Amino acid sequence: MLKQLSIKNYAIIDFLEIDFKSGFSVLTGETGSGKSIILGALHLLMGNRADTKSVLNLEKKCIIEGMFSIGNYNLKDFFESNDLDYEPKETYIRREISKHGKTRAFINDTPVSLSILKALSFFLIDIHSQHQTLLLSSSNVQLSLIDSLAQSSVQSHTKLLSEYQVGYTELKSLEKELNIALNDGEESKTQLDYLSFLHKEIEEANLLPNEKEQLEDLVKVSENQDEVNQVLQKINYILDSNHTNLPVVSQLLDLVKDLDKISTYSEQYATIASRLNSSIIELNDIAKESEVLLSEIELNTNDIEFTKDRLNLINQLEQKHRALNFQDLLVKFETISNKLISYSTIEKTVEKLEKSIKKVQEELFKKAKKISSNRKLVKQKTEKFIVSKLNDLGIKNGQFEVQFSQKKELQENGNDLVSFMFSANKGVALQEMSQVASGGESSRLMLAVKALVAKHLALPCLVLDEIDTGVSGEIASKIGSILSEMSKQTQLIVISHLPQVASKASTHYKVEKLDINEKTQTNIRLLTAEQRTIELAKMLSGEHVSKAALENAKALLTNE
Repeated sequence: MLKQLSIKNYAIIDFLEIDFKSGFSVLTGETGSGKSIILGALHLLMGNRADTKSVLNLEKKCIIEGMFSIGNYNLKDFFESNDLDYEPKETYIRREISKHGKTRAFINDTPVSLSILKALSFFLIDIHSQHQTLLLSSSNVQLSLIDSLAQSSVQSHTKLLSEYQVGYTELKSLEKELNIALNDGEESKTQLDYLSFLHKEIEEANLLPNEKEQLEDLVKVSENQDEVNQVLQKINYILDSNHTNLPVVSQLLDLVKDLDKISTYSEQYATIASRLNSSIIELNDIAKESEVLLSEIELNTNDIEFTKDRLNLINQLEQKHRALNFQDLLVKFETISNKLISYSTIEKTVEKLEKSIKKVQEELFKKAKKISSNRKLVKQKTEKFIVSKLNDLGIKNGQFEVQFSQKKELQENGNDLVSFMFSANKGVALQEMSQVASGGESSRLMLAVKALVAKHLALPCLVLDEIDTGVSGEIASKIGSILSEMSKQTQLIVISHLPQVASKASTHYKVEKLDINEKTQTNIRLLTAEQRTIELAKMLSGEHVSKAALENAKALLTNE
């Protein structure tokens, strides 16, 4: 329930704080006194759009804050899933509006987006504004109401609906996969031949890792063969004893022998001898490797044309596939290979997905049929309740019908389409609620449906703005009695101009304009028993209260 509403710097309200009680509260006041402003503040608290027109003093923020008690409404999961502090006894919602129209929202002092604020407010408060059907004209909300009634009549209904929704989510996921596969399939028909050609072309080239680098080295060696031969032959000549009487290696071996003789004198001489011996081994390896490289040059010279042709082929493939380098060409080849594999399996994937979708659809249609049967079980109960309330409200020939139709496609809550149909007079065709003309009949119909909502949908707070429009006398008194009955299931806050309605409330607030410091401001106050009697008398007779009006006011309160 809404326990407290605080309004600062909003419209013509400098500061206003209202403590609300459970049960039936009524707000009365002259037209233009500011009742709609308080309602507007509640709308802002629920996440509605705001602008700088909402700010009274542009030098300060406009702040709307509500404190709710939510312990009985199973909202802990909502708070945990949105990483919010769960405070069941005192949950605070705050909306701040700057002079530039920028807004911020908070839940228990944690900043939240407007979408989260709206999501939470949906569970906390339902506002029915004058001449508006709001959510109740929505087929989805009407369906939700029927489901709530079905839950109280058929224990398995909620479980069945939950299982259906899990299956429906799976169906949507499979359909998404199928669309992707079909799109890929369309692409594969136009791309398969071309990709096969590209794949075959690169595959036949039989490219090897690092091959281009090796081929380029071979070409460089071939183009500079004389210089390379000269250097390698020189290495061989200097190091190999077969080519000179005093090769370097032979001279170094003599040095090692000499060092061995003096190595016993000092460890440092022995170390030099060891290092020199290692160098000799390395030089021998160099001599042998240079000889091998010389022989390879002679062999590769005969294949240089093949090497150049091979290198040209690689360059052409890189250019054709817009590869940045040889490694990129290999990556593109792998990508083409993977696409070909994927395209070759698309038909099988599509077939498998279509079978899975058909199976899930068959199960969902079975569940949807059971769900629909459960809903139809409460059709008569719902119609009887509404018609009964309409009769109480003076619409003796009122007709109300819950119409069901089935969609061919599965929806999130089954395949039912629910419409609330109404007619106030005999011989007049039933019409959808949203098409019923505004006025007294429309107000009474909405009140009957709201009574059904209060009875079967757990709402912490229900706000009704002039739900009694277009009625008076005995009907007004009956409306007050119905509102009083509704307040046993939910906190009810009603804005009314009718004394017959106001007298049925357990708490009465007066909204009025006051001139404070040469400024007109809206104020609200809780009326005492005596003040309430006077207020009802004014509602009956006008500003000048007669004794008869006072007696009538007392009679209304006595018969509440």
